[in-house]
Amino acid sequence: MTRIIFILSYPTYVSVADQAEWLAWINRDRRMPAILSAMGVEVELWGIGHEACVVAAPGDAASRYTVRLFTADNPRNPARDHVSAVMLAAARAATDALFVVIGTNGGIGYHLFDQLLRPEKRRFAVIIGGDYWSRLLPLAKMVFPESAVQERALAHPPFWRVAIPRTRMLRLPKSIDTALFHPEQRPTRWDVIAISRLSRWKSFAEVGALSRRYRVAVAGGGPDGAALARRYPHIEWLGHVPHRDVPGLLHQSHLYFHAGRRDYFPRAIVEAMACGKPVVGFGARMGDDVIPPDCGLRVDRATFAAGTAALLDDPVRIAAMGAAARRHVVATHGLDSSVPACQVLAGMLR
Repeated sequence: MTRIIFILSYPTYVSVADQAEWLAWINRDRRMPAILSAMGVEVELWGIGHEACVVAAPGDAASRYTVRLFTADNPRNPARDHVSAVMLAAARAATDALFVVIGTNGGIGYHLFDQLLRPEKRRFAVIIGGDYWSRLLPLAKMVFPESAVQERALAHPPFWRVAIPRTRMLRLPKSIDTALFHPEQRPTRWDVIAISRLSRWKSFAEVGALSRRYRVAVAGGGPDGAALARRYPHIEWLGHVPHRDVPGLLHQSHLYFHAGRRDYFPRAIVEAMACGKPVVGFGARMGDDVIPPDCGLRVDRATFAAGTAALLDDPVRIAAMGAAARRHVVATHGLDSSVPACQVLAGMLR
C-alpha cells in the first residue's frame, strides 16, 4: 500500500450546506490529510458533495493533498443514505490504498464496506463520529474512538456484538483551531447558547425549558427548524451560521448547553471550551474526559435546570470554569492533536 484515502461516510452537505464553505473548513477531517501529506504520505479525502470537483488542498509544510467530491446517485433519498457508483468504482481501482472511513453509520461507508471492503478483504480503518458501533468495526484494522465511554462500550459490548480489542483502538482528539476559537470579551446577549443541527435526533426540550427563564439562543440549520421554532418560541433561533462566525456567537453568551442526549462527543463542546465557555452536557454518554469537572457540568433531565441555574448565578465560577476549559482544549485538542493517529495510519502502509 502506498497511499491513504479518507472517505466521508456522510455527504458534506449534512454538516455544511454550502460546498465552498465546506471546502474552506479546517477541522479534523481536513487536518489529518494535511498532517499526513507533510509526513510524505500520498493522501486524498473523498466525499459526496452537491457538485463533483477535484481540489488540491494545502497540507502542512508546503505540502498538498487532494480533495475529491462526487455527486450522489440517489439525491432524493435521505442524505444519510446517499451513495455514488462513481466513487465506488474509483475506490475499486485504488488497489494501492488504505481506506479510512470517517463515521460509522453513513450510507457511503456502508456502501463501500458491503460492495468492496468486505468482499475483497481490503484493509481499512474507521474514525468514529456520532454513533460508536456499526458492522464495519469487527473487520477494521484500526478503530479511532473519541471518548472513554465509547472505548469501554467497544471493548465490553453486549453478547451479540464482537468485542474490539484495545490494541486495535486509539483515542482521537477533536483537532480544533484554537486561534479561531479563542476567548474574547464582548457584550453578553444570551445566558445560554447551543449550536446544533435542527433534527429529530437532538433534544431541545431542556434548552426550551431554560428559555422560559433565561436568554437562550440556538444556532444551526436543519429539517426541523421551523417546527422547533414554533414549539419553543422563547428561544432566539439564529439559523445556520458560517463556521468562521461561530466564535463571535459564543463570545456573547455566559455558557454553552449541548442540546442532545444521544451524543458522545460533539465538536461544538470543544469549540465552546476553546472560547473560554463552561459547558453543560448530558452525563449518560459524556464522561469526565469529554467535560472535565472543572470545565463544566455533566447533568441529566432531573438536574439540568438546577445545575444550570446555580452556575449562572455564580459569575466567579463561570470565569474559573471558562479559563480551565480553554486550558484543557489547548492542551488536548489543538490542530496537531491527531499527529499520533496519523503516525499509526502511516505505519499501516508498511
